[in-house]
Amino acid sequence: MKLYEAIKDIPDNEWLDISEVKRDEPLHIGRITKELLKGEILERKVLKCFCQLEPERDHQGIHYFYVEARKKEIHKFD
Repeated sequence: MKLYEAIKDIPDNEWLDISEVKRDEPLHIGRITKELLKGEILERKVLKCFCQLEPERDHQGIHYFYVEARKKEIHKFD
């Protein structure tokens, strides 16, 4: 499942915490609200996700996503 599919039912004001997994070690990308998330990150495959509920706050919690690492582009020069 792609990230854009995984977040479609999450409200725009909810927080997403995103890390990429490369060689079994996560690299933290950052934390952002859904409404501000744009770009190629949305096309990455979700490897794991969960939500940590925070009852003391008014919102549901933080949604954690581990996505595949960015693929290296290979450029061939003619």
